[in-house]
Amino acid sequence: MDAELLVQRIANKISLEPIRQIFEKQVLAKILTPGEFEFGLGSHSLSRYCYAPGEMILCRRNTEEWVRWHSPMQMLLITVPDQTFRSVAEEMGGRAPELNGTPLLKDDRIRALVAATEADLANGSPAGRVYTDSIGRALAAALMHSQGVLRSLTRHYRGGLSPVQLRRVTSFVHENLHEDVSLMQMAEEAKLSLAYFSQMFRQSTGVAPHQFVLRARVERAKELLVKEDARVLDVAIACGFQTQQHFARVFRALCKMSPTQFRQARLA
Repeated sequence: MDAELLVQRIANKISLEPIRQIFEKQVLAKILTPGEFEFGLGSHSLSRYCYAPGEMILCRRNTEEWVRWHSPMQMLLITVPDQTFRSVAEEMGGRAPELNGTPLLKDDRIRALVAATEADLANGSPAGRVYTDSIGRALAAALMHSQGVLRSLTRHYRGGLSPVQLRRVTSFVHENLHEDVSLMQMAEEAKLSLAYFSQMFRQSTGVAPHQFVLRARVERAKELLVKEDARVLDVAIACGFQTQQHFARVFRALCKMSPTQFRQARLA
């Protein structure tokens, strides 16, 4: 879990006394319901904050903080692993900085990435780890730009994967469609760093790694759906989808029809 983006919804309760908290990992919070609380670095020196839905907080890392909740609030907490920050920083030509926590983070790019994370969570993460890995890396880079001292060195990627690299990666994906394939595993097949691999893969295929995985799963599903004895649920699981509902949603988005409609049209 330490190497994966952790996304969770939480709901607090009103507290009469300040509560001590320490975040050992870098945490970004999105407010889901309006509310207010007092917050500070000491239990007797708290400042009051009011929040509206959609506002974001970048929590201080490895810092003792105290909070007194004045109203119930729901939040989306996104924990970005240290490994992701280090990897992205190396690709950017430096070391991962400590970020400056802020009680109100305003950044349109980060807001869009958080929305993508929230949508992926709501949909049951149909593309699996390969997509959450991509979001996590993009979020780490955006946070370092916004609240850190590191500045990216602009890099230009030319060409794409070699035929051998592309064949290794695509073969790996097709052989493991029933598993939760990660971006790291795909990059390792090409023997490239994560950031470099993503750029090169897109140039070679025209799509992002997670999109390629989703399309490969749907193509495999088409092959299985024409077998009359195959249940739709079994096809979904065999192709790496967690539930039949997730499978149907992705299939309809790519094929403009449901799996059942596809089967009926092919078997007619």
